[in-house]
Amino acid sequence: MGRKTETEQQLEAARQELEALRLEFQRVEQSSSYRLGRLLTAALRSPRQLLRLPVGLFRLGREALQLRRPPAPDSTIFRQLWQAWLGLVEQVNNESAPVIFMFSGTTFIQGTRGNRPIRQTQALLRQGAKVLFSYHRSHFNDPLPTWSAHGLVQMPQDVSLQLLPEIAQADLGSAPKLFIVSYPYPGIEKQVEVFRQQGWKVVYDCRDDWEEFSKVGMARWFDADVEQSLVRQCDATLCVSAPLVKKMCGFALDKPVLLVPNAVESDFLPVGYRRAPVVPPVVGYFGHLADAWFDWEAFVQIAEACAQYRFEIIGHSAPQGLKLPGNVRLLGPKPWHELYRYASRWSAAIIPFRMGPLADGVDPIKIYEYLSFGLPVVSFRMPQIERYPCTATVDSVSDFCIELKVACSMEPDGQLIGEFIAANSWEIRAQELLNLIRDSGNGS
Repeated sequence: MGRKTETEQQLEAARQELEALRLEFQRVEQSSSYRLGRLLTAALRSPRQLLRLPVGLFRLGREALQLRRPPAPDSTIFRQLWQAWLGLVEQVNNESAPVIFMFSGTTFIQGTRGNRPIRQTQALLRQGAKVLFSYHRSHFNDPLPTWSAHGLVQMPQDVSLQLLPEIAQADLGSAPKLFIVSYPYPGIEKQVEVFRQQGWKVVYDCRDDWEEFSKVGMARWFDADVEQSLVRQCDATLCVSAPLVKKMCGFALDKPVLLVPNAVESDFLPVGYRRAPVVPPVVGYFGHLADAWFDWEAFVQIAEACAQYRFEIIGHSAPQGLKLPGNVRLLGPKPWHELYRYASRWSAAIIPFRMGPLADGVDPIKIYEYLSFGLPVVSFRMPQIERYPCTATVDSVSDFCIELKVACSMEPDGQLIGEFIAANSWEIRAQELLNLIRDSGNGS
């Protein structure tokens, strides 16, 4: 299949964004807070509605209590998802395809580029695998995603957790079977042996240092005993960075722990992309902006010390009340298919993450995208990326400024970057995952 043109990519991305907006509107419209607001507004406008307010509040409260429970096995949505899974089983058997159960812990797939589990899944689908993608949803009444692809079933985690034994025991013939545990959710460790006994290869995909995330108020569900149990039980543990490999090796005993970094799509760049840095130089960043990992204090110091550059910061979750220098533009979130329009003008890209154990375990997907755009990169200390091409990692604001000046004046080695990107595509990562089950057969 040929690469899509820029117009086709934009149209597809626009459709996906409209679908995401539709789902978000539907979720808000069905939410208890929205419906409560409508009840109260109606009561203020009409004496008749004011008299009916207690009844409306009682019904709303009763529904809210029901929605705290996941769908029951006899519910319509449960039966719908079960039938979808049975349809996937039939595809696996008819097409003799490998089957992947991706226990992602992330949001559902919308077709847009996303995090590691989503990109792994999209690449696996392109390789002909069939994927059951278990995703997290905030509320049990959130609508199911309508985006679809051949060989894909998306199932909310509140349902997939109830169906784990049935999924493990499904009659998939001689198809290679891989269960990817993409985050150490409490209770999932109790199912590893169930899947292994049914011929599934089970791997723990350690994509972040969850223990460190829990220390900054995120991943509050994290339990160190659960993660250690997964590493000891699974057939292998895959880690995105060398520091995580070292950490997981301490739990693994005799089980393999492998370095499997992140990557980028082989067709990431739009057709005809050309880099054309502007003058004065612009330095850019895109991604999350939460101060749990983005070091805003250090970034402001960098921007003030490098007044000769303009800085464009793209992303969401920026803290409120930021006081930024005049040479910084906070652009907010942008659609992924528009990023190249900004990046093509930049002289360099930055990753000003807070240094510490949390960042030490990271292999940011954004660096593969930066390099694909032909950008030299300057980052605070992050061991995994120290030897990536055209990348400088530093331990201080002063060194950051020095390396940024070097980056903005350099002409990146296109051949070196090209070789790196070619060796680190999601298509290659998908093949590596499939090789785990093809090399070992169906047995554990």
